[in-house]
Amino acid sequence: MDKINISNLIEVTKLSTKYQINTRILREKIQTDLHVVYNNGMFLVTPELIAFLSVWSDDVIYLEDIYKNPIEANRSELLKICQQHYQKVMNAWHQQYAELKQVRKI
Repeated sequence: MDKINISNLIEVTKLSTKYQINTRILREKIQTDLHVVYNNGMFLVTPELIAFLSVWSDDVIYLEDIYKNPIEANRSELLKICQQHYQKVMNAWHQQYAELKQVRKI
């Protein structure tokens, strides 16, 4: 009987570890997907970037991209692109995460 319990414990541990690895891999993929190209620059879309673009008053803005280059941007245009892209990626992440949780429960 102890052998069966140990086998079950090992199996549960393996499934838990696999779930943790898969969620970490999924998060890393999503972080890559959050990049957007705009006006020959590449930006990581974050809530902070969206908030910054939302409160800035000038319509023409110069932002540093991920490669440390100053990029001229139309603030409202970039804001719209960032909001749409962020929501699309977050929806995909939520869906894929829910699928991982379902597999874990099986």
